[in-house]
Amino acid sequence: MNIILDRVNQVCKTVRDNNPDLITFKKLISQTRATFNRYEFDITITTKKEKGWDPDKFYVMAYYDSESDLNGETPIEVVVHHNLSGKEEFGQHQVTSFLIEIYDAVVHEFRHQYQSMRRDFIDHENAYVSPYDKYLASQDEMDAYALSITIELLRHMDANRAQRNLSRISKMSKMRTGLNLVSPMLRAYIEHFGLNDITKRIAKKVYQHLETIDKRYIFM
Repeated sequence: MNIILDRVNQVCKTVRDNNPDLITFKKLISQTRATFNRYEFDITITTKKEKGWDPDKFYVMAYYDSESDLNGETPIEVVVHHNLSGKEEFGQHQVTSFLIEIYDAVVHEFRHQYQSMRRDFIDHENAYVSPYDKYLASQDEMDAYALSITIELLRHMDANRAQRNLSRISKMSKMRTGLNLVSPMLRAYIEHFGLNDITKRIAKKVYQHLETIDKRYIFM
């Protein structure tokens, strides 16, 4: 995964480095899309206006389609949900926050692509009580979210410290830097499942990712 992490990191760093001053939200979207294209990523980036949202809010979602991948079509779609006019100006801090969301979403979907390719693009299913349980507890999502959690942790600490703290996963899920959680994804799993077999397996997978992921390739 380090190769793809490095490539996505380079895209995000290029966009940020090319905009040391203020940039409008509309131009930021356009430049991000163009830079991914220039680095030859087969993804699409679109936006969706959410009129009921606060005017300064945005949220990045991404989707991987194994059937499109198998058919040689663009397999990853990134959707930026927002309620912005497009003329709002972003400074370096806002640009970085936006690109972190882009980075995390894209890397997560490339992990799904890796999973799909390993089983010849056959969809994987896992049965759980409710749809949301089924989603979070599926083998694919646990693996991909473990990677996402690893990335979140490495933005705030080195791998050795993260591995030590995994023995106290519930406490670790509450760790903050200022007002922000160190790992929102880890907190979401603990809040949903508590301490059970699912979260123990997540902790094990995070530990394994911490053994291999190179922090230098994480955008922050």
